[in-house]
Amino acid sequence: MITGSLKNKINSIWQDFYNENMAQTSEIVNQLTTLMFIKMLDDKQNAVEAQAAILGIEPKENELTFKKGEYVYKEIINGQEQVRFRIPYEELRWKNFKNLNSSDLADRIKNYVIPFIKDPHNKAIGKFGEYAKKYTFGFDDKERLLTSVVDKLSDEELNFTNTDLMGDVYEYICGSGVSGQFRTPRHIIDMAVDMMKPRLGEKIIDPAMGTAGFIVEAAKYIQTHQADELMNVENKRLFNNEMFYGCDNDTNMSRIGYMNCILHNIKDPHITIDSLLEHENAKDYLNEFDLVLQNPPFSGSLVESATNGKILAITKTKKTELLFVALMLSLMKVGGRGMSIVPDGVLFGGDNAHLNLRKELIDKQRLIGIVSMPYGLFSAPTKKGSASKGAGVKTSFLIFQKTNNGGTDYVWFYDMQNDGYTLDAKRTPIEGSDIPDIIERFNNLEVEKNRIRKDQSFMVPVSEIREKGYDLTLKAYKEIQREEVKYRKSSVIAHEIKELARELMTEADNLDELLGD
Repeated sequence: MITGSLKNKINSIWQDFYNENMAQTSEIVNQLTTLMFIKMLDDKQNAVEAQAAILGIEPKENELTFKKGEYVYKEIINGQEQVRFRIPYEELRWKNFKNLNSSDLADRIKNYVIPFIKDPHNKAIGKFGEYAKKYTFGFDDKERLLTSVVDKLSDEELNFTNTDLMGDVYEYICGSGVSGQFRTPRHIIDMAVDMMKPRLGEKIIDPAMGTAGFIVEAAKYIQTHQADELMNVENKRLFNNEMFYGCDNDTNMSRIGYMNCILHNIKDPHITIDSLLEHENAKDYLNEFDLVLQNPPFSGSLVESATNGKILAITKTKKTELLFVALMLSLMKVGGRGMSIVPDGVLFGGDNAHLNLRKELIDKQRLIGIVSMPYGLFSAPTKKGSASKGAGVKTSFLIFQKTNNGGTDYVWFYDMQNDGYTLDAKRTPIEGSDIPDIIERFNNLEVEKNRIRKDQSFMVPVSEIREKGYDLTLKAYKEIQREEVKYRKSSVIAHEIKELARELMTEADNLDELLGD
């Protein structure tokens, strides 16, 4: 989380966009994150060159985005490949164009740098070009704005070689709202990852990834907890190329998610621009994943004819909040784990689709736990009126394992009451967060069987859940502790009333005497 001067600098950049009448949040994020990516490319090369200079060697060619010589941009014209322009790589670097005058700066970025990062044949920028096909330069007739933004992003405090710091900046910007998308709070993502403990070598996917928060935090967890193992060349190759997958049907979100992964040192994340709910889009992903993490759209719908038949076999519905949970099961290997944020209607809805999904999780798979989260948790602050979609919805974490052979014996419930922030629109940090306790108790579920229903967490036998019609709401099982209130005796209260009445009569007599005089 960014604070202080850095936060003020980002807010100042945001204000520049508003001052130039570019007020649509999604467009601001689109343009700003692309400029951040351009700067990141140069900052990372600066770091590589500095390290090589210390060692007294030349940096390796495959480590450089901006190579020696000229970059040649080609395009297909009338069916033939033709050279559109040539330019020295050095002139594409942020440090070498940031001080140009407004007109030249706009020309350099629009006509040379943007084609460079969108070029699908440019291996130096990875697969970014695949996700940037629909990106268009947004500073035409706004050269003054571009100059101001480039100048502020050039601040020494905004150094993209510090991936943790810049990841926080990136997420702060994305958290302002992208195309009405709903962002999962960072500390909630952290909680989910700490509970599920991703491991090196596992295939991990978020099928509704947004800005790729779950993917990034899973990667950071592995980098922190298995740092020694990552020193192995083969393990590093697995981490870079085979572990992390994400999907989003929004082109901008896919591009931003890809940039976020690259920013956090995932070299080759597998990001797709489609909906895995639809048609046969998921055919190459079925039964492939060890861990699925997601916060899918709430209250969406999808027509049956467009929905993957394997998902409908689990729950026949149009509701996306149900379809995404069914999708998770389809994506997971036997033995795979899943955690999804769901609106509480998934836990108690009475129609066949809701009931069949809960029966699937309880009877055919292994339902592990439910973390009930408070109202207001997703009411995060937004920029100048942009709304957090889903704010005010009561939600829970659904935790399960794919077995295809049942295995649910007890289901763990936790009543989260404090996530470390106030539950009003300001979301001010407060003490007493339940999150460390949630992680600790989840990692010691055997102890939880000894707790009573009045505790903040407890276990419920599956037989009781079946008896209650597969209801998975916390309130169906939690015993409410009510404090005993002792009232005074009626005779004492009656005596006090009489005393008050006598006092009132005395005061009334005194008033009569005064009026008589």
